[in-house]
Amino acid sequence: MKKTLLTTGLVGMLLVGATAPAIAISDSASTPLPGTGAKVEANAWQCNAYVDKCSFKTSTKAKKGSSKYKVSKITNTATVKANGWQATLSLSPSGTKVSESTRRVSWTNKNTWISDISGIADPGGALNTSVTTCSDGGAFKSGVKAFASACAND
Repeated sequence: MKKTLLTTGLVGMLLVGATAPAIAISDSASTPLPGTGAKVEANAWQCNAYVDKCSFKTSTKAKKGSSKYKVSKITNTATVKANGWQATLSLSPSGTKVSESTRRVSWTNKNTWISDISGIADPGGALNTSVTTCSDGGAFKSGVKAFASACAND
């Protein structure tokens, strides 16, 4: 599992009072798809700093080396959680309510190499401190399957 902090923009722009750079946190993990030489990769990205709302994106990809690998069925489930005391969460797309602070959205594609989800998290509640975005994915081909999971949190 690898975690990456991505930033764009120039430090000099910050020194002269320009708009703050876009910041994102990401995580990815992969698992071999047995007997195919391919792997299933789960990816999760989310904003690192936010004032009101936080964007997120998750994906599941099937790859053989660096190339796309077509599978029979590929699924991705995004689970977004607001962390903190009495935290609440609204999500767009709305998804399934797991708890007051957690929502889940799923997507399945057939005969392709990717399934992805993106949206906006709107955390609230007293002492809300952070957001966590997890990506759980699976791929199926010729009677074999594999699953991978990744979580990004600030």
